[in-house]
Amino acid sequence: MSRDDVQDPAPEREGVAAHVVATDAGLDDDVPMDDGDVAAQARIALETLAELDAGNGVSLPRLAKRTGMRVSVLLRLYTLMSDARVGAEQGPGWVRLHVDEDGRWIAHITPAGRGDEGPAP
Repeated sequence: MSRDDVQDPAPEREGVAAHVVATDAGLDDDVPMDDGDVAAQARIALETLAELDAGNGVSLPRLAKRTGMRVSVLLRLYTLMSDARVGAEQGPGWVRLHVDEDGRWIAHITPAGRGDEGPAP
């Protein structure tokens, strides 16, 4: 999926861009990015996770290969989309991250991340 393939976010997803941009993510320090680039990366990352997560989570290297983003960028994006507190901002709880028994970072989309009404697990 390329940036050109990303459509405008659904109304419930508009918060992704606002939340990521508001926390000043600094996603790729060696490439200057504007708010639109960060918002596009956030949308692509969340949409790709929603597409690939069939309930068991998805490894960050697999997501990196699919999105063309570095694992470190995805880790920062998904952390901002999790329920983690970054400064004074609480994340929306759309993503859950963990390290599996083999030391791999795994991302899970939560019901809230899919747009379901139920609370994130």
